Amino acid sequence: MANSRIYVQSGIKATFVEQFQKLAASRLLGDPTDPNVNHGPQADSTQFETVHRYIGLADNATGTDPKAPNSEGPLLVQPVVLVDQEEHSRVVKEEIFGPVVIINTFDEEEEAIAKANDTEFGLYAALYTKDLERALRVSKELESGMVGVNCTSPTGCWDLPFGGWKGSGVGRESLLESLDEYMEKKSIYIRCARL
Repeated sequence: MANSRIYVQSGIKATFVEQFQKLAASRLLGDPTDPNVNHGPQADSTQFETVHRYIGLADNATGTDPKAPNSEGPLLVQPVVLVDQEEHSRVVKEEIFGPVVIINTFDEEEEAIAKANDTEFGLYAALYTKDLERALRVSKELESGMVGVNCTSPTGCWDLPFGGWKGSGVGRESLLESLDEYMEKKSIYIRCARL
């Protein structure tokens, strides 16, 4: 799981983007077995190239200086922050599977929910709020198998069922819910005759 789309309230956008870009620029890339490294290489050259194709489709990319593949080092991609991307664009609609994040804005809660749900994927979502009622209300509306409130992936409760909605999987793993994959459940309806 890796949240790649962030919707931030438009009133705090400038501050949020500035702080996020600083954080992204501070990431140390390298050997993932090194405890000081924050981000390792892409899995292979195909994925490295795929990530760069997505970056090439975007506007307003920052931090796009890649560590080119070579025989002596891994396929490292500097974290990339994409701001104000068109909602219908491929970088917003598709899973990139690389260190790329899209930051778009919203004004009202309903708009944020609609934008978050406007995707074929639904494994993990997160929201940040001080309002517990809002947290519960929005969590129920998000089309996602898991929702983190005031935390994001890879944070999770691994003793809860794991799985997504829509194109992000079928069924659930972990605990009793995983047994459903081995069951054939039947619903029986009986209409009682009038006496």
